[in-house]
Amino acid sequence: MAKKSSKISIEKNHKNIKKVKVAILAEEPFFWGSRKHYHQIILSDYSWTAKNTMYTISARYIYDKDIIKGKLTTSNFDVLLVPGGGVGNNEALLKGFNSLRSVRKFKQNIVNFIKQGGGYVGICGGAALITNLSKGEGKKPTTFTERQYNKSSLNVSCISSYFKNIAFPIFYPFQNKHPEKIGNSAYAFSFAPGETVDGRYIHTTGRPLDIQIYTDNPIFSDFNEKTARIRWWAGQALLKPKEPDREAYVLARYPLYDVSNDESTKICAWKYTGGVLGIFFAILNSFRFVKKQGFSLRYVPIFTFYLAGDWEPTNKIVELDLANKPCMTAEIYPNDNKGRILLSTVHPEYMIWWGGHIEERDSTGPNCIGTGLHQWKNINKLSSTLEEELTHNWWILRRFVAWAAKVPDEHLPPKEMGKITKKVEDLIKNNIFWDGSFINQMKSI
Repeated sequence: MAKKSSKISIEKNHKNIKKVKVAILAEEPFFWGSRKHYHQIILSDYSWTAKNTMYTISARYIYDKDIIKGKLTTSNFDVLLVPGGGVGNNEALLKGFNSLRSVRKFKQNIVNFIKQGGGYVGICGGAALITNLSKGEGKKPTTFTERQYNKSSLNVSCISSYFKNIAFPIFYPFQNKHPEKIGNSAYAFSFAPGETVDGRYIHTTGRPLDIQIYTDNPIFSDFNEKTARIRWWAGQALLKPKEPDREAYVLARYPLYDVSNDESTKICAWKYTGGVLGIFFAILNSFRFVKKQGFSLRYVPIFTFYLAGDWEPTNKIVELDLANKPCMTAEIYPNDNKGRILLSTVHPEYMIWWGGHIEERDSTGPNCIGTGLHQWKNINKLSSTLEEELTHNWWILRRFVAWAAKVPDEHLPPKEMGKITKKVEDLIKNNIFWDGSFINQMKSI
């Protein structure tokens, strides 16, 4: 297996030096932030050696305008990586507007990149962007979010995204009678900071899951466990067709139990009861908050979304239907260039933890998404450096990228945790621990 090497030994002892060039899509069209910087920290300038070859990953951001202008080419990049959150999920919504010329150009240029042999790595929303949406046999997308996700498909992957239900809170018009049908979104928003057994507060949206790993593929061929604990952040399942038109396989599946059936992590749906007046006051408060913080006015819509109240809990369980369904897939585009597509609906880049359970928040008094409707409690004590919890799965993301870039199977990056550098310490300070402020909570939703 490959071993990591210093840059000095590279220059002196290795004949072959190869660079893996990664474009990280960084567009956040609807002001909902993302954690694209995680990918930059994990990938940028990472090096490893295999036999007599040294590999280094070069990662830089790319935006919609760059792709529309034709800068995403196989001469400039080996791989396009699309993160989830405010990048992938919002792009999946926006790119459902197929009548826009800019949207068509954006999608066509990514398709061309893959057909010309480029790699695509989609994480969560990044997988939703490239795939069509399935709700199961005989069922069609019904909500606005579902229809947009379905129309965003680039028609270049044979895989489908599966959501039992998906809609965005507040904007789902039928939540008064069917609040549970916001589906996966209930696990993406509205979590207050979680509490550990020793009284520390951390940002804990979603849940770490013990994912079933398949070892009959290059990514996990040397993985010696049956499961890997990886963070799930409200992602979908992935469906592989019975008779795909290309080489395609499942890398991993969700656990045999469903998150929404587990007593420790099932949640009840809340419904928005503030009406138009609640949104009006949220707009006023957002303007005041944005002005006080010195932010651009473009942040008013997202803070309005977070601050609109009131919300009331219901007794309806949010059902996900993810048990034993695929959560990681790999495929090779069926032409001579053999572009590679790797999709994951779980997040190897994010922190994991052990223990704890989810509780519904106190429903008395005013409630909003920003202050949280659900909360993790009694999480196990964390390690002193957080290296085990945060960098535990970073090797998986690096292998995703290397495989998509057509690095030989026997040359993929080593199976090792990341290191706690100054950049990682800053990431922990600003993204993991809650500092008690409202703005820190808002940035971590």
